Amino acid sequence: MKKLLPLMLIFTLLLTACGLDPKSNDPEVKNWELIKQSAENTEVIMAVDHSNGEAIEWLRGTFSEYLKSEYQVTLKLVEQSLTKTVAELTDEKRREVTNGQVDIILIENYGFKEAYENGILYGPFADKLPNIKSTIGLNALSYVAKEGIDTGHYWVPYGRKQLTFIYNQDVFYETPENIEGLKLIMEENKGTITYPDPRKSEEGLAFVLSIIGESLDFEPYLSGNFNQAAFLTAIQPGMDQLMAMKPMLKDSGMVYPASLQALDDLFINGGLSVSYTMDMNYVTDKLREYEYPEGASTFVIPSGVATFYEGAVIAYNSVNKSGAMVVLNALLSPEMQASKCDPKGWGSLPVYEMDIVTEEALTPFKSIKLKGTTVKALEYIEAAKPEFSPQMIAVILAEWERRISAGE
Repeated sequence: MKKLLPLMLIFTLLLTACGLDPKSNDPEVKNWELIKQSAENTEVIMAVDHSNGEAIEWLRGTFSEYLKSEYQVTLKLVEQSLTKTVAELTDEKRREVTNGQVDIILIENYGFKEAYENGILYGPFADKLPNIKSTIGLNALSYVAKEGIDTGHYWVPYGRKQLTFIYNQDVFYETPENIEGLKLIMEENKGTITYPDPRKSEEGLAFVLSIIGESLDFEPYLSGNFNQAAFLTAIQPGMDQLMAMKPMLKDSGMVYPASLQALDDLFINGGLSVSYTMDMNYVTDKLREYEYPEGASTFVIPSGVATFYEGAVIAYNSVNKSGAMVVLNALLSPEMQASKCDPKGWGSLPVYEMDIVTEEALTPFKSIKLKGTTVKALEYIEAAKPEFSPQMIAVILAEWERRISAGE
């Protein structure tokens, strides 16, 4: 490994960057080229704690090979819990350890807020990445807010999960464009649709959030001082929709399955016409294994479905900050976002914003070979919603319990 550039020089290089022609005389472009050069023939250590084993394999295989080929960067994975990584970095911060053992930390669910408030993250840096600017945008809510706080350019979203509806085409064929359309389907197929208890099931929570999210202005509540009273008022139109659905549900909404598995079993046995998943290729896999009705397929509601974002950060005492930035920028590249999205690799949805990303950047997604039962990546991008913060979710669940579960 070659010797890293002195830290002060790296700081100078990280002032600004953009994704233009490297032959440009623009100083921002030249700075990014220097950052890439400083990362060549170096090693980047990534701490990984992920529930999906395919994520680990993709990072260790396809992504590592891409980094080596394109940037001459070696990626080393350290598999350990996020709790352990945060605890180690917090201890190093207390002991004023300047040369850490980790460069990048992947955060699958929650953990950004704790790490940020513990002062163990490096930044701001994310606004320097060319692929942030060209595919997500610096104003995207998925980029500027996480877990109820402003990310301050310390956070890079790299993947997301979205609610997917599973339905039996032998029961109904036309899929809804919005929540009103979904209600019509429920009315026409009364008693054959429900959703899992959102207090116990990720998919059930995602269903409730999808209904509420269609009529919600997210921006005032995602970061800063959370106004609970104002938010409670703002979610009432969504709660009204859930109340209107209740009489049309199985058992008239008096009982909600305690798990997705319980609901899925009813779908498989013909007791329900709709199920749910957070795995884009779930139905295709089930059909391949002959575990699902032949008419099973999937859809997302174009007006938006609940979305959960995964992201990455850089440790405050990373010894290879320029290398870490190059790795994260590469993770957002069209080639790697498409590869990551391919069910043969990982099946993690892209984080691009449709009003920012170019048609050229979307081209690699069009070549992903999917069965007709799997929603296409571009449809997921179009249906993505901002992520609800933990504070928002707590209020929603309490109100759901009061109005929907117990009955107003």
